[in-house]
Amino acid sequence: MSEEDQESSEEGKKKGQRPTPRPFNPLVNYLFYTIIVVITYVIYYLERGFIGVITFMLFFVVRLVRDTIYVIRRYDYKFAKQAAVVNLGYSMFFFLLLVINGIALTQSLSPLIFPDFVDLTSWTPLFIMGGVFGMANIKRMWGPRKDFF
Repeated sequence: MSEEDQESSEEGKKKGQRPTPRPFNPLVNYLFYTIIVVITYVIYYLERGFIGVITFMLFFVVRLVRDTIYVIRRYDYKFAKQAAVVNLGYSMFFFLLLVINGIALTQSLSPLIFPDFVDLTSWTPLFIMGGVFGMANIKRMWGPRKDFF
């Protein structure tokens, strides 16, 4: 076998194997998560509506979409890609629920999606930020290693 064949077979083995996750401290993510959720509810109470909350959450949804695309294109580990898509999927569902029900509630209508769960709209920022929190964990655990030497 030539050197090129050996290198390509080694790369194939590396892509198929589970990389060792890096140890990290998730407390920083918890702190970030808590601060953002508190800011979201402060915006809701100051504005007395969901338009400001929708605008604020839009920033994190756009960030989550960009991070998911980056993970799908750059990461080798299949589980990281799948987890990124799942995080994006449920965050987008709850963002759409926030937008539709939030606008309806702001106009003094009843919620259009799941009207039996009246308070579900006010809980959506928690679920959206859960996706952002999960993406941060994926990036820290499975992201490319940065070697400085």
